[in-house]
Amino acid sequence: MQFPQAFHYSGKVVKVLQKFSGLQSRHVADTIFTNGVIWTADDKLPWADSIAVRNGKILHIGSSMSMQDLVGSNTNHVDLEGKFVTPGFMDSHVHFIPGGLQLQMLNLHSTRSREELEEQVAMVAQEKEKGSWILGFGWNHENWGGNLPNKSWLDSITKNHPVWLTRIDGHMGLANSIALAKVGVNSETHDPQGGAIIRDERNGVLVDAAMMLVSKDIPQSSQEECREALKRASKHALSRGVTSVVDFGRFVPGASTRRVWDDFFEVYMWADAVGSMDVRVSIYFPLETFIEVADLVKEKGHVLSPWVHVGGVKAFADGSLGSSTALFHEPYLDDVNNYGLQVADPDWLLQATTEAMDSSLQVAIHAIGDAANDQILSLYEAALGNQSSLPYLRPRIEHAQHLSTEAPARFGALGIIASVQPQHLLDDAYPALRKLGKERFKKSYLFQSLLQGGARVTFGSDWPVTKLDPLEGIQMATKRVPHGFEQPWLVEQRISVEDALKGYTIVGAYSSHMEENIGSLSQGKYADFIILSCNLFNLSMEVVPFVLATYVGGLPVYTIQKEAT
Repeated sequence: MQFPQAFHYSGKVVKVLQKFSGLQSRHVADTIFTNGVIWTADDKLPWADSIAVRNGKILHIGSSMSMQDLVGSNTNHVDLEGKFVTPGFMDSHVHFIPGGLQLQMLNLHSTRSREELEEQVAMVAQEKEKGSWILGFGWNHENWGGNLPNKSWLDSITKNHPVWLTRIDGHMGLANSIALAKVGVNSETHDPQGGAIIRDERNGVLVDAAMMLVSKDIPQSSQEECREALKRASKHALSRGVTSVVDFGRFVPGASTRRVWDDFFEVYMWADAVGSMDVRVSIYFPLETFIEVADLVKEKGHVLSPWVHVGGVKAFADGSLGSSTALFHEPYLDDVNNYGLQVADPDWLLQATTEAMDSSLQVAIHAIGDAANDQILSLYEAALGNQSSLPYLRPRIEHAQHLSTEAPARFGALGIIASVQPQHLLDDAYPALRKLGKERFKKSYLFQSLLQGGARVTFGSDWPVTKLDPLEGIQMATKRVPHGFEQPWLVEQRISVEDALKGYTIVGAYSSHMEENIGSLSQGKYADFIILSCNLFNLSMEVVPFVLATYVGGLPVYTIQKEAT
């Protein structure tokens, strides 16, 4: 508001009017979105039809009538046309840069036989320069009856190339004879701690930490390739409605801890500095480096920018079900001498966790089998002794797939966050039944039991292990019908659409100490939201929802070109 020089006001009146003018300017929206069916994830105001955005944050949310005083001469108006709107999804467990890198690798997810796997590898071998590595991911031996592949599958079609193909869960890898010879793995090679070499004359499969015997000699992706991978991953995430992720990086048992730090400084901090971040990221570092993380947080804090957040530290307790390395109280039915794999030394894990918590760091530990989960629940309980401190630190168990009878209630009582991946139901259903039997099969993916026990349950994908697709995750959490099943896997463990949505929004934000800025469509938070093709609260099995548009900071960052058919 300008005051013409011809008008004369007392100094006091002018000051009051100028103050009013400044307040009015600050409360005018840049953009107002109206006529939507908006689920906010905020229990104080669960539903709305309009959002006002200013400077990338939500200025106001409510009814269209409540927006009238926020309209200025330059305010943009967007008609949501009655579409269903939710907060942007948060995927609480990804490996973001590896996912971006794998978007350009050989993808074996769809292979259903030895012949299909060989055909795909042979096609790549024809195009590769002699002597260069062939890298692939995503094979699942459950797709062809459960027998592990071996090096003989590859040797005849890759006589000029070392080959390394990782299993769908990332806990096994298959190498051909050239690759094994190149890295010096043979019958005399000892199993490393936390890993195993499958001992079979025809084999070439390495498990967990043993995978590093091969992967350490594979040329690492360059700095520029990792930066490009971040761009690809971000574009892919936004197309799926994912606006924030929790990144556990490129660290696996036995690997160098430096990769995660290199990605932090050379990729994330670089991208943030040059203004090329598109997805908000919470980064977790190897527990082995907790002192460095504590020093970083002490100097910079957790919130480094609107885009980069220092989450905490991560460790591993066991392997995976598909690789028969998840740690159980009872042996595998198809391998009666095998209880699974203790990936980390328990004494070290307790000491490191305790010291990290003493440094006020959030700890996340991978645990899949029931014995591993019980072990980590007890570890968290012992780490501080003072149970009242645990909810403040918000310790997490990543995966929490197979639980003992008492475990769900212990999660709630201790305030341990269960970070689960509903899409793993798709790949684990058949192997779980075969490896665990009918009774133990009933103690898997206990989402409803965890909620009833008072636990906070946050959802993710583990991408690139499964697809980066929260809508598919919501379907699995609410319907629980894996491929080939006619009935739900444990119908009593199905959860409501609202609980599933919260797992991908506000609970995800809480689980990474980010709920002050994201997770719900609430005044003062970032205006990150998505427009969907249908109302998820009215969803049937026959309808496949999809993302129409994704907004970050109130700006469109993805818009579908045409509606899917």
